[in-house]
Amino acid sequence: MIGPETITRYSMLVSICLLAACAGPVTLVDSPSVRLTRIESGRMSFDRQTFVLGFDISNPNAFPLPVKELSYNVQIANQQFASGKSGAAFTVPSNGDSSFAISVDLDMMQQASQIASLLRAGSRGALAYELNGKLAVDIPFTRPILFSNKGTISLVADL
Repeated sequence: MIGPETITRYSMLVSICLLAACAGPVTLVDSPSVRLTRIESGRMSFDRQTFVLGFDISNPNAFPLPVKELSYNVQIANQQFASGKSGAAFTVPSNGDSSFAISVDLDMMQQASQIASLLRAGSRGALAYELNGKLAVDIPFTRPILFSNKGTISLVADL
């Protein structure tokens, strides 16, 4: 038979578990830094211009960071340039860095003046950029990790 002390202990244990569940997930992952490292102009056709965006991610955690998806938004010289999601999962080593590139096709008909001003500004030197986004990681109960970075970068023309 279960005594009153046992019932009290179980009640306290259930209460503690419920309070812990209400507190929500605890962030156990330190935010990695994500930087835009290069913008390279590539193929150009009558209606499309391709750019390659290079990124570096630094993982400050003592464990590998399995990234399922990276969403990004890049502004160049205070103008919207590119946004999207990475297509493949990758892992950033513990206390390490990883690099990757994303190819972006821009519509020349819709963004001709923006692309022309970017190419002109890039030929004169460094461009100011702002990078924002989020990383979805494959770690249970971990919310997407937001990132933001500003800096300057040179445009590499592959003409």
